Parts: sequence; C-alpha cells; structure tokens
Amino acid sequence: MVNGAGLAMATMDMIKLSGGEPANFLDVGGTANAQTVEAGFRIILKDPKVKAILINIFGGIVRCDRVAQGVIDAYNSIGTIKVPIIVRLQGTNAEEAQKLIEQSGLKVQSAILLSEAAALVNKAVSS
Repeated sequence: MVNGAGLAMATMDMIKLSGGEPANFLDVGGTANAQTVEAGFRIILKDPKVKAILINIFGGIVRCDRVAQGVIDAYNSIGTIKVPIIVRLQGTNAEEAQKLIEQSGLKVQSAILLSEAAALVNKAVSS
C-alpha cells in the first residue's frame, strides 16, 4: 500500500532486490486516512495468496502521524489480521508516526528505510 505510482514501483523494485516477489500494489493517493487504509486492507485481504502487507507512505501532502493513526484505527476496526504488516512512513511527522505504531500494541512492524521494510517483508513471508 503506497501513495503514488513512482513510490509503488520503487517499493516493488526494493522487495525484488531483497529477494522477495511482490504481488501487486495499491495506491491510496495523497489523502491516506483511516477510511482509505481500512478499505485498502479489506481489498488486499480478499486475496488468500497475500502473505504480508507493506505500507510505504511518503508524508509530503499527508502527515505521517495521521496515516499511522489510520493504520491503527483500520487494524482495530477489522480485528484480527493474520498476515504480517510492515509500515514505513517517511516525511512530515514521521517520528511521531513511528511512536504511534510502536505504542499501539498491534502486531505491526515499523521500518525507517525502504530497504529495511523490504527485508522485514521478506523475512516475514519466508518464516
């Protein structure tokens, strides 16, 4: 799940470079919030072949802390999510976003670098 086609291509390339095989991407656009993240989760989770979800958002227009809260709210709304979720939020209020994710108590991993996020995804699906 990304916000922008260029970021989607870079994310898929990085997963591939780290030894993984990306399935697809979902572009939530520049206004990622709880509703769009939840809708994205629901779309992605319809596919039984999905092994992990990587959320890679650049907070230029949208604030990363709002996206992080959207991830938390969406996760809580859906309930149990059986696939690993890795979140990389960079840009405006990224540090606050990482704290929100870490303090949420949810089974969500946070990464700073895209390469780190891709490695976490690959580790999660190969376990």
